[in-house]
Amino acid sequence: MSDDGPPRSRWQDFWDKTLPVIVGGLIAGLFAIAGSYFATTFQTSAQHKEQKEEDQRKVFARLMGKKLVTEQLHVSQLEARVFSDYNEELWRRAGFPKDALDLQEAERWMHRGEDLVFELAKNTQALFEDLGTVEALFPDTPRLRELCAPIYKFRSLTLKSPVPHDGPVEKVTQWKDQAEREIQSLAESEYGKPIDQLVAYLRTQLPQ
Repeated sequence: MSDDGPPRSRWQDFWDKTLPVIVGGLIAGLFAIAGSYFATTFQTSAQHKEQKEEDQRKVFARLMGKKLVTEQLHVSQLEARVFSDYNEELWRRAGFPKDALDLQEAERWMHRGEDLVFELAKNTQALFEDLGTVEALFPDTPRLRELCAPIYKFRSLTLKSPVPHDGPVEKVTQWKDQAEREIQSLAESEYGKPIDQLVAYLRTQLPQ
């Protein structure tokens, strides 16, 4: 009597030969799918990182430009107010004559100042949008929040002293000349310096 088991069927032989091939194919397919997934994920992550770095550089460059524009707009707006007050004071001291050149100049500078208010509003909105972009793209650190805070609080410049209504006419001219010098210094300290400090910090956060 033979110790061999029952004779194997053709189906058993078929599965013995085919099953390892199928399993091997499935495993290879799974590895291929996993490899493709991780490659795609890595590529997407790299593209996202590259796009984020590009956006960081763009908003950094915009802030550098905004510094000059913001300073100059505030200087021009306050200068317009100074020149309007100056010419109005000369007109007042002349006895309020009708159709006087000083009155025309006062009104022209007043309208110029009003026009600049709208330009300042648009520039401030764009500046705040850039600050929001900075806060979204760069790491949220106490230092970043500290540097952004004073920019969000920008307000209109004011002079230390108003146009003088007494004394000689030369005193009015001296006031105007002093105001012009004061305006530039105020704009640099109130607007230029805070933006410069933020830009300097962001430069250290940009990818090298």
